[in-house]
Amino acid sequence: MDEEGLAEISARYIRFADTEARGRSPLYEELARAVAGNREALGFLSTLPDLKRQPNLLLAAVRHLFGTPTGWTEFRQALQANPDAIRSLMLERSTQTNEPGRCATLLPVLARLPQPLALIEVGTSAGLCLMPDLYGYDYGRKVIRAPAMALEPPVFRCLASETTPLPTALPQVVWRAGLDLSPIDASD
Repeated sequence: MDEEGLAEISARYIRFADTEARGRSPLYEELARAVAGNREALGFLSTLPDLKRQPNLLLAAVRHLFGTPTGWTEFRQALQANPDAIRSLMLERSTQTNEPGRCATLLPVLARLPQPLALIEVGTSAGLCLMPDLYGYDYGRKVIRAPAMALEPPVFRCLASETTPLPTALPQVVWRAGLDLSPIDASD
C-alpha cells in the first residue's frame, strides 16, 4: 500500500480517538492514537479489506484473543506476536454498535407523538435503542428520571438548545420489536 493509503488508515484511527474514544475510553483513545502513528500497525491493517480496518474491530479482536491490554506496549506486543490470529478473527467477525445514548436525541420527538407507542427498529443489534422509556435523561436544564428498577438505569446526558421542546415525561411504549441480520442477545 502506498503512503496515501497508510495516511488514510492513520486518519481513520485519529478520527476514532477524537470522536469515539475521547472522554469515554482513555485506553482506546491511547491505542487508536498509537496505531495511527505506528508504521508496523498500519502495515498490518493495510493487508485487510477496507471494511475490516475499523478501529473497533482491531481493538475488539486483540481484547477477545488476549484480554484487555494495559496500554500500547502490551497491545503492540500482542499484535506483533500474533498477526495471523488477529487477522483471522478480524476477517471472520464484524462489529455491531449498540448506542442507547441515541435515545436522548430521539426522546423529544417520541414524547410528542400520540401515546402509546409501538416501536420497530431495523438494524437493532441488541435492541438497546428500543427502550427509550427505561432510561433516564439529563438535558442540563431538565432531568427526566427513569422508572424505578432493580438495577439503577443509565442516565444519558444530551445537550439541547433552548428551543428544543423537552418532554415532561417518558413516552409510553406498549410494543417493541427489532430486526437484525445478526441479532445480539443482550442477556448474554
